[in-house]
Amino acid sequence: MPFSHKIFTWGVVALIGLSSGPAMASPARPENGRHTAVAARPVSPEAEFLIAVHQGNLAQITAGRLAARKSDNRTVRKLGKRFATYHKKLDVQVKQVAEALGVRLPTEPNSEQLALAEQYLAASGAGFDSLFIDTQLSGYERAAKLARLVLTVSTDPSIGKIVADATPTIEQNRAALTAARDRLAAEQPRQ
Repeated sequence: MPFSHKIFTWGVVALIGLSSGPAMASPARPENGRHTAVAARPVSPEAEFLIAVHQGNLAQITAGRLAARKSDNRTVRKLGKRFATYHKKLDVQVKQVAEALGVRLPTEPNSEQLALAEQYLAASGAGFDSLFIDTQLSGYERAAKLARLVLTVSTDPSIGKIVADATPTIEQNRAALTAARDRLAAEQPRQ
């Protein structure tokens, strides 16, 4: 594997925050009533990227729908709806590229993303809004770093197109989340 591909792979894993790498799609096994994907290493950095982005999209669609439904804050509800809609659209592009490159995608988010979804489900009120905004902002910051890394080292034009198309939205969403965080902080009663 060329050195730039190793850097790319390490960067994807580090930025997505996965300890053992993302899971490849394979038949799910029931385990304590839940389905889990069997872990396997992707065969290329491009596969690693597509799997990570697809899992991120699945997580964002779920999180966005939860925010749109659960939040009492109009801004958070709008952001949730916006994120769910955008990531659904982005995932169509990711699936098309994955199919063209022969990459099998997982059927669910990774374990870290599933755990965060559980936190979203358990939170309510202002606690939900803060959790949503803080974790989404952190996720979009990681996505921006990943996009810069991918544009630097990937030579696959279809991967480059995904990143180039997503970069403006990543920046817009980061800015919207930062503004929402500041607005929520200003709305909090001073103690």
